[in-house]
Amino acid sequence: MAKETDDYDFGFEFADDMTEAVDTAQSKAQQIYDAIMPLLNNLKLNPEKPNIVWPDRVKKIDNFIKKLDNILKS
Repeated sequence: MAKETDDYDFGFEFADDMTEAVDTAQSKAQQIYDAIMPLLNNLKLNPEKPNIVWPDRVKKIDNFIKKLDNILKS
């Protein structure tokens, strides 16, 4: 007599490389989150001030974009 769970055994299992892909994706998502949160937290500071002073903004944004690209491409 077959066990009750045999009725639901479709004969597949998860491949190790898929588990590794999920782990990599989760790691990259965490790295992106960790990179973005300081930016967002700093932008929240002093909400009563109408203007943000951001010297060398273009250079710093370009560096941040490179950082995100490195995370995604690694």
